[in-house]
Amino acid sequence: MGDVYLPDPIYSCESDTFYDVPNESQGWIAIIQRGYECTFSQKINVAASKGAVAAVIFNGLGTNNTVIQMSHPGTGDMVAIMISHRRGMEIVELLRQGIPVSMTIEVVKQHGVWMSHYSVFFVSISFFMITAVTVCYFIFYSARRLNVVRLQNLQQKQLKAEAKKAIGQLQVRTVKRGDKETGPDADTCAVCIDAYKSGDVLTILTCNHFFHKTCIEPWLMEHRTCPMCKCDILKALGVEQPEEDQPSHQLTMHPDMTSYPRVLVPEDTRSETASAGYASVQCTEEHSSPADETHVYETAHHFLIFNH
Repeated sequence: MGDVYLPDPIYSCESDTFYDVPNESQGWIAIIQRGYECTFSQKINVAASKGAVAAVIFNGLGTNNTVIQMSHPGTGDMVAIMISHRRGMEIVELLRQGIPVSMTIEVVKQHGVWMSHYSVFFVSISFFMITAVTVCYFIFYSARRLNVVRLQNLQQKQLKAEAKKAIGQLQVRTVKRGDKETGPDADTCAVCIDAYKSGDVLTILTCNHFFHKTCIEPWLMEHRTCPMCKCDILKALGVEQPEEDQPSHQLTMHPDMTSYPRVLVPEDTRSETASAGYASVQCTEEHSSPADETHVYETAHHFLIFNH
């Protein structure tokens, strides 16, 4: 804070510029008009040489209320600000009328260049660390994913090799002329829906159903089960299904058997065709007495019980 004094001439460009400042006045402030072909630094240094602790430069005529950012190198610790032409002329008119004017200039703490360098360094290090962590995580995730895919492919290859070897152990036979599979009432292959002909090679599954060898082997490699009874042929041959492909939860319903009717089927209504495989419906080696044999077929809404 200090009293404000006006230079003569008002541009304060020459070293002989006069400031009518009392001898006992300390910490006073010079108010100077911009222009007259001298730099801001020259104006400020002239005011400083006369004892001013700060310089207020107001803009030139015709600039209204606009101000600019001053560049005044070589002025040391001298405080300098710019105000608009209108505001500056108001102060000048008060001083010319002999009215004392005091002014307070608040100087905030100036950040050194090191602060900017420190900020840039901190931001750079933070960006580098975030980028490094992101890249490391991406590499770790990609490597883990590739390893999982590689293990899955290896497991699939091993499983296919075991399945192919197991399928090769199934019994095969060749259809000959006169076999009942070539008769007019014989069933067709459930995979290709073609009738059996003399010379066709058949593969007999563990459930006693048989099909064309060229049809059932690709089928088993993809589906594992018999096309007729859905028995897991590969499992019966000792090739277990991968754990990830097995259902994790199974729900077994046990309805009241006494609430459903019992349907008796005459023995002569059963098909005697060997190719359809109706003579054997079990997938395991279970055997029961023919006289007491009972087959239970479960559907979506009821049970049918056949006694024969």
